[in-house]
Amino acid sequence: MNFKNRIALVGMMGCGKSTVGKRIAQVLGMEYVDLDSEFERVNGKIEDYFKRYGEENFRSQETKILEDVSKKEGIVISTGGGIVENRKNLEILKSMKTFYLKVDPEILWKRVSQSDRPLVKEGKEGFLKRFERRKAIYENFEIIDANYHDVEEIMAKIVAKLVGFEKIDEFDLYQHVEIFHGKKLDGVDLSIVSKNFKNIWDFDGIEFDDGEGAKDLQHVQRIWNLFHSKELNRNSKVRIAGGGTLTDMAGFACITYMRGMNFELIPTTFLGMVDASVGGKFAINFNGVKNLIGSFGKPDVLIDPIYALSLEYERFMEGIVESAKIGIVYDKVLFEYMEEKVEKIKLKNLRVIDEIIRRSVMDKLEITFKDPQDKELRHILNFGHTVGHGIESASNNAISHGRAVALGMIIESKLFSPAFNQRIRNFLDALDLKIEEVPNWKSWIKSDKKRENDFLIIPVLEEIGRSRLEKIWIKDLSDL
Repeated sequence: MNFKNRIALVGMMGCGKSTVGKRIAQVLGMEYVDLDSEFERVNGKIEDYFKRYGEENFRSQETKILEDVSKKEGIVISTGGGIVENRKNLEILKSMKTFYLKVDPEILWKRVSQSDRPLVKEGKEGFLKRFERRKAIYENFEIIDANYHDVEEIMAKIVAKLVGFEKIDEFDLYQHVEIFHGKKLDGVDLSIVSKNFKNIWDFDGIEFDDGEGAKDLQHVQRIWNLFHSKELNRNSKVRIAGGGTLTDMAGFACITYMRGMNFELIPTTFLGMVDASVGGKFAINFNGVKNLIGSFGKPDVLIDPIYALSLEYERFMEGIVESAKIGIVYDKVLFEYMEEKVEKIKLKNLRVIDEIIRRSVMDKLEITFKDPQDKELRHILNFGHTVGHGIESASNNAISHGRAVALGMIIESKLFSPAFNQRIRNFLDALDLKIEEVPNWKSWIKSDKKRENDFLIIPVLEEIGRSRLEKIWIKDLSDL
């Protein structure tokens, strides 16, 4: 990785240094040290030390600890708020890759005012004076705006800065897909960007909603109108950056406008990276049924796994569930790797996530190349989705796609591949997903787009990593 292996975070108490620092270390597989915790391990509670020896002695001990731990390799350090007021500390911090987590002082005071930290006892006025005194010193370091972002978003933004450019893999099977960290992108005629993604990453483009509610004809028409107003043509190039629902909807707009435009996808969710953006299928929902109207296209796909790190846990796990599905039906090595690395998956370890995405994309491209029009082999990728889509529809999309497919895989394996049900359940349970039964999902099965007259095509496992397709009477499934 192209980052300095000694990292530090500075900022006032309450800015999130400890939680963010710990997450950076977990994601990058580094050692984590919280200076305040290290101080208390050696000297006892900070509050008691302050009372007994005063702030000057506290600062002296703090400097000694910083000097010792900063000599380590592969370390992330969260510092105390006042560490920058000592010249020697500044020299040490400048020798490291140090970030300032910037948060408005009023927000900081609201967060810390009820704590028992010694400096809080000075009251709000004293706290704000310290902030003003330290502010210019903090700003000597690279600033990370931490005002309105959660821990995972802040962590991902810092990891992106640390890692820099790195090529992971590139594929030209069926469609062109690049997987990398930190690649600079070429210019395009128009960018369509999800609101959430733009808010986190300051990505240029016209904002659109991302989410199942945006995956309809009304939003497609808005994009067609946008293309027309910008006088785009078939030779224009459009970039779509967002989750799977936005790339599906906006991609459908691109392949239908002027019978097909030039466009590329930047998936920003784990699920989008391993599923929606790869394979060339684009669809929108209609009359409450998922993906009922759609077609095919072959856009280039540019994947930076670091974007997925910013997702909250359940949305991140949607992609993990999808990758596990690919492993279960097609790639034994992938699924065994995920079983082995499940604890690191839960921590979003970047190297593990890179490998899962790389292998999932490779597998899906192989399957798509063999069955580009989704006529036969590609149906194995519907494992868990027949029941899963029924669950989503029955819940009016209140249940996330990831949880619905996870439950779908459990139900379908129990019904049609019972020998593998417990192993699949064990893996999904280890992910700590809240998987619960949903009533009335069977009534939606008859609307499944994969039906053939009175039959559904269901993947059945012969072993982990190998599956076949069987026709199941819809009536038999709904009666189970």
